[in-house]
Amino acid sequence: MNAIISSPLLQKFSTAMFRNRERARSRYSMRLSMLLFMVFAPWILFSSHADSQHRVVIITSTDSSFQQQAAVRIRQNLYKNDIDATIIPAIDVPSLSRDSKTVYVAIGESAIKTLNEFDENAIVLRLNNRRIPDINYTSIQSDLITAQSPCRHLQLIKAVNPRWMTVGVLSSIDSADTTAELTRCAIRFNMNLQLYAIADEKDLQKTLETAVENNKVLLAIVDPLVYNSRTVKNILLTSYRHRKPVIGYSESFVQAGAVAAIFTSPQTAGDDATRIINDFFDNNWQFTRNTYIPSEFTVSTNTQVATSLDINLPAIDAILQSIRLMEMRR
Repeated sequence: MNAIISSPLLQKFSTAMFRNRERARSRYSMRLSMLLFMVFAPWILFSSHADSQHRVVIITSTDSSFQQQAAVRIRQNLYKNDIDATIIPAIDVPSLSRDSKTVYVAIGESAIKTLNEFDENAIVLRLNNRRIPDINYTSIQSDLITAQSPCRHLQLIKAVNPRWMTVGVLSSIDSADTTAELTRCAIRFNMNLQLYAIADEKDLQKTLETAVENNKVLLAIVDPLVYNSRTVKNILLTSYRHRKPVIGYSESFVQAGAVAAIFTSPQTAGDDATRIINDFFDNNWQFTRNTYIPSEFTVSTNTQVATSLDINLPAIDAILQSIRLMEMRR
């Protein structure tokens, strides 16, 4: 005989079954939610982080040690601030897609000109040892001039040998601004500056001979018509033959045979560029000036060449201290 379950007992049993089903459904939903979160949370967080990052493309002109070291320094510095940066050669610029939110850092003339032809309205910080004519300058385009100031080159000469009072400078019309500033600095430092104009590269040798004969030292400045891969070796050899020292503007110049040089290291250039880019983002995506200058300088000497010319070079630390003292007196 089948037992007959009373109505109150049936109701109680049904209620318990319903509650158990609800608890099971709730636990299943919670487990499913946790599983979905574990699967998709990293992607969501990564996408949010990537979207918030600024994109920087660093363009190099050559495989030179300076450019590569500066580019790597910028990328490393930006990475510490969670800014994505990519290094590419200038030859790859035409394959890029135009993006109004990409910030470019163009290092060297080839990179600067290639990017300008690709997109003249690009956001760009240009690193070069001189300002390039016929290039746009807006609130989203600026220069970091890596060459040291003309006055510092004369200070280097005084620090190396105060008796080198007559200084010869070969220059073309492209370096008129530099020679004008050199002239003002020479007057202040009581130095005799002799300028020799070069209108054509074929006139260089004759003018060079005159310059090294009539001066204690030859000061090289950034001027591609005068100093380039075709001319530098002959200029150094001619000066050496006349037993006259050359003061250069880069580490490579010293390695080639200049007695000394004052310049911006790739590390300083990279650090300065990073600071400018960070300020750009903080300043509502605008540069605060058209042209920036290096924050520090480096001096290098060639003791072998100096010894062969009977020049007693001071220690680099002494040269640096002397230059800084001159600047403090200005």
